[in-house]
Amino acid sequence: MARLLVISDIHGNLYSLSAVLEHAKGWDELVVLGDLVDYGPHPDEVIDVLRGYDARMVRGNHDHAVAFGVDCRCGERTHWLSVWFRENVTLRLLGDNQRRYLASLPLKLDLEIDGLNIHIVHAAPSNPLYAYLYPWLDNSQVCKLLKSHGPLRLSGDRGGGCPQGLYLVGHTHYQFYRVVDGAIVANPGSVGQPRDGDPRAGYMIIDTTREAIELYRVKYDVGRTVKALMELGVPEPYMSALKYMLQHGRIPPRPKPP
Repeated sequence: MARLLVISDIHGNLYSLSAVLEHAKGWDELVVLGDLVDYGPHPDEVIDVLRGYDARMVRGNHDHAVAFGVDCRCGERTHWLSVWFRENVTLRLLGDNQRRYLASLPLKLDLEIDGLNIHIVHAAPSNPLYAYLYPWLDNSQVCKLLKSHGPLRLSGDRGGGCPQGLYLVGHTHYQFYRVVDGAIVANPGSVGQPRDGDPRAGYMIIDTTREAIELYRVKYDVGRTVKALMELGVPEPYMSALKYMLQHGRIPPRPKPP
């Protein structure tokens, strides 16, 4: 019998994380679907807070980029912002111990709680770091993304139809829940940087006893996060882009070069 608090894509936003942890009361375990860092002013504190909860965590593409010094391979519309922020803010704020911790996180976790098989990745089983499992994909596309390959093959994947179980994914910053051919796919949305048009922090509660999934949004003080970014000296056009995303929950157009 357990209540799982599931969060994803915190992206260094300590104030939104604090709001979620305060709002979501009465949970037994914390599950984190990756991307603790980048875009936000407090990546170091976010890592330390979540480590203090002994959370079950997987590595996101931004965590991977920071830990191993590689490209995040994120979407084209945010790649320019991501590269600058990681090189000029995130890496400056993190210590060696925190980077090693990000490197130690697994790419996937398989849990069985109260008879419920739960498969946890940042993006999708077919590509745990970089695939995009959006809520508007058709059933065949979803099933294809749920099938893992090579050493990351999940139990229940036998090559035909949709592999069974509950799949927890993040990465897209879109909150949703759907059932596809017996597979349950759920995304808690983004804690630190929603992109589905709702700037409130998103999270999910899974009640394994009732086999119920509940999606939540929490308002937090976006202005505090914006102010913290300004105090770090983030220049234009990066500051305006970050402020727009935080305030509107959407990706802004890329600024034209001067």
